[in-house]
Amino acid sequence: MIYSVEQIKRDVRVALDENRVSTQLLETDDIDTLSLDELITSKIVDAARIVEGNAPVEMLDAGKALSGSITFASNVGVGRGRMQLPDDFMRLLTFKMSDWERAVTEPISERDPLYRRQSSKFSGVRGNPERPVVAIVREPTGLVLEFWSCEGGSTVVLQRGRYLPYPKIVSNNIELCEKLYAAIVMYTAYLVAMSTDNDRAESLRVIAEKLASV
Repeated sequence: MIYSVEQIKRDVRVALDENRVSTQLLETDDIDTLSLDELITSKIVDAARIVEGNAPVEMLDAGKALSGSITFASNVGVGRGRMQLPDDFMRLLTFKMSDWERAVTEPISERDPLYRRQSSKFSGVRGNPERPVVAIVREPTGLVLEFWSCEGGSTVVLQRGRYLPYPKIVSNNIELCEKLYAAIVMYTAYLVAMSTDNDRAESLRVIAEKLASV
């Protein structure tokens, strides 16, 4: 959902006032020449990235569709595929190839022990249509999605793929997950309050984390 920066600033100010933080912020030298509104604006994207990057999948919006070409390993019978991810990719929401029995919503990384098992010569160890595995890896070209595995050959296509992009402010608006709006407001207030090392900042963080949980 699209929110205006002005609306977010108003709601963050309310959160700060309810926690009696905003007056102290304006009276301290810690924010230098920044006004409170400027400080709030500077923290919105950071707060959105942290909250949306860590929230349960159930709290996220539908995101954007993955598009692009999929290439498969040349090894016969391996069924491993890969796809270059867009530059604004932040988090995978769902990925399903047409011959899979279920979608993957939680990808692994290169550091996961399960990732090394995908290189095994034994097919029963690697992911398969019944229990697929998806990994997000970093390469010189950027982030790449790798998956294991498909058995349908050239007839297999991407059936469903969606991701959450990095939030950014465009024309004084920002797209945020609707269910996480209150949590993002509170986390923005927390980041602002941290500028004064205020004791009440921690309570804002706790509230934000509770609002971001299912």
